Amino acid sequence: MTYEELLEILAEQFSCDEEELVDELELAELGADHEDLIELAWNIGETVGQDVSEKDLARCATVGELWRFVRDLED
Repeated sequence: MTYEELLEILAEQFSCDEEELVDELELAELGADHEDLIELAWNIGETVGQDVSEKDLARCATVGELWRFVRDLED
């Protein structure tokens, strides 16, 4: 998964522009709730080809932390 693909997923899910999605932006500012994390985990998992837990995503507070999490998944 590329950073751009992650931004596309976030922009689509949270109905925002990719330009708004800077590394420091907190997912809570996008209105992410438990159901959003479940959907986001599924979308990321589909893209990287492995199961992703929403509990793991809940530890990611910002877009940048989420990107580091995705990169670590692929290593």
